Amino acid sequence: MKVTMISTKEIYEIDRRVQSLGIPALVLIENAGANAARIVHEKYILKNKNILIFAGTGNNGGDGLVFARHAQKFGANTTVFLSKSPETIRTEETKTNYDIVKNIGIDVYVNAISKNILENLDIACDALLGIGLRNDVKEPYKKMIEIFNNLDCAKISLDCPSGIDADTGESCGIAAKPDMTVTFYDIKKGLNQSNCGELIVTDIGIKKY
Repeated sequence: MKVTMISTKEIYEIDRRVQSLGIPALVLIENAGANAARIVHEKYILKNKNILIFAGTGNNGGDGLVFARHAQKFGANTTVFLSKSPETIRTEETKTNYDIVKNIGIDVYVNAISKNILENLDIACDALLGIGLRNDVKEPYKKMIEIFNNLDCAKISLDCPSGIDADTGESCGIAAKPDMTVTFYDIKKGLNQSNCGELIVTDIGIKKY
């Protein structure tokens, strides 16, 4: 797949174009989360690994919920740490994937999570804020990013490390510090190895425009 650089404005325009062709956001999120899980599985072998997904209430959280389901398919012991109450989930796509995760028996914690879970992780996955952030990170995301950064395990971000301005690469007060970032469709202009760790691009099931 040809890799270039893309702005957030351009990626939002591509999303709108693709959906106007009849490919719904739910399909794009499914492809993103599934491909990210496959990439992480190829690197770490997920069978019997303890994985915690830090999920926001927007579509980056939806990517994380899909990731959680596919990681379970690869044999991982998967748990979700949701940033806010399920009633505050902001998109239908993320609500759908939250319902699926609950229906298949993946444990979901809200606002707080046990020390025992945090101390026995093999992999943590950041799917909190995505590429839309421009202002300083607020609670509860600030605290969740702090927890993520302090974990003694492999750390992955989906699409963009939470707290990074995807156009400038600057931290919005605080930012996730992953070992690896799986970004979708193309590399966003502000992303590089210094703020993403290893940077891998995966497709979302559409051609490059």
